[in-house]
Amino acid sequence: MHIDQGELRDLLDERSRPALDRPIPWHSLRAGTRGARRRRLSAVTAAVTVAVAVVAAGTVVSLRGPDQVDQPTTANVTEKLPIQYEESDGTLYRRLATATFDPSREESRTFQVEVSGKPVAILPDCPSPKAAPPQVRARVPGLNKDLPLFLMNSCARGKAADMQPFPAGTRTVRFTVKPYPGSTLPGKWRFGVYEWTPPTTIKTASPPVDPPAKIGKDLSLVTKGSTTWPGTREVTLTVPNRGRGLAIVTYCGDGLAERLNQKLWVNGRPVKGSIDCSAPPTTSGAGYLDMGKRPRSEKTTTIRVRLETSIPEYLQRPGTLTLAVYDYDL
Repeated sequence: MHIDQGELRDLLDERSRPALDRPIPWHSLRAGTRGARRRRLSAVTAAVTVAVAVVAAGTVVSLRGPDQVDQPTTANVTEKLPIQYEESDGTLYRRLATATFDPSREESRTFQVEVSGKPVAILPDCPSPKAAPPQVRARVPGLNKDLPLFLMNSCARGKAADMQPFPAGTRTVRFTVKPYPGSTLPGKWRFGVYEWTPPTTIKTASPPVDPPAKIGKDLSLVTKGSTTWPGTREVTLTVPNRGRGLAIVTYCGDGLAERLNQKLWVNGRPVKGSIDCSAPPTTSGAGYLDMGKRPRSEKTTTIRVRLETSIPEYLQRPGTLTLAVYDYDL
C-alpha cells in the first residue's frame, strides 16, 4: 500500500497534535529541557512508527483523530481535508480519520473508524470538481446491511455528505470505497471522515433565494412561496388551471440544501419518491418537475411540499424552503 507525503503529514498531525496542544508550565520546561526534547522525539518516533504500521497493514486501517484540535476555519472549506472547520450556520465539523483510494492500483479500499455517537459525514478530496465519485458504504457491527452514502454533488460543491444515523451505541464503523459497477474513476481520491455538532443556539436563516422569472425560453414564473426550517417546514401553492403546461421547482437554502428530504403532493395525491431538497437555481438553469397539462376537471392545481429528516440534529440548523410554479405553452 502506497502512502504519499500528504497522507503521512495528515497522520503525523493527528497523532502528534494532542502532545503539541498540551500546556506545559514554563518553569517545568526550563527545569527539564532535555526531558522535554526526549518526549518530543518519542512522540514523533511513535507517529512515524504508526505510519509505517499503516503501510504494512494493507487496505484496512484505523485512524483516530485528536480530542483537542486547532480553532476551526469558518464557512468555506479552504483546505482539502481540514482537521476542523465550521459551516456558516455554526455547525462544527471535526475530522476523525483520513483514507486514500487509488483505483489505478486497487479495486477497493476498506478502513475502520472509531465514532462517538455524533452525526458522521464524509468530505471527499476529488481529483476534479467534475469527477463522478465512487461508491461509499458503511458497515456497522450488529447491522445486517450496509449503509450507502451518496457523494454526487460533493465534488462540485466542496461540501461534506452526511451519513444516515448509526444505531445507538455504535462505536466503530467500517467503510468500503469502490467504483460503481461499469464506471471508471479518474485519479486518486482522498476522504476525510468527520463528526459534526450543530450550534447550541440556532441562527436565523438567511433570506430565501428568489426563483428565476424564466427558465429557458419557455417556462414563466406564475407564483412562488417560501418558509423557514425548522419552523413551518412546508409550503402550499394553488394556481388556476389555464390549460397550459405546469412545472414545479423546489429548493432549499442555507447549509441544508441537498441534506433534507422533501415530499410532494399535487391536488392531495402524493408524487412517489422522497428526494433531496436541491440547492437554489444558478445562472446555468434549474431542475424542474414537468407536470404537463392538467385535466380539465381540475379547476385549480394545489402543490404542497414538506421537508423531512431522519437526522434529529438538523432541527438545530437553519434553512429555507422555496416552491415555485411555472407554466408554458403546449
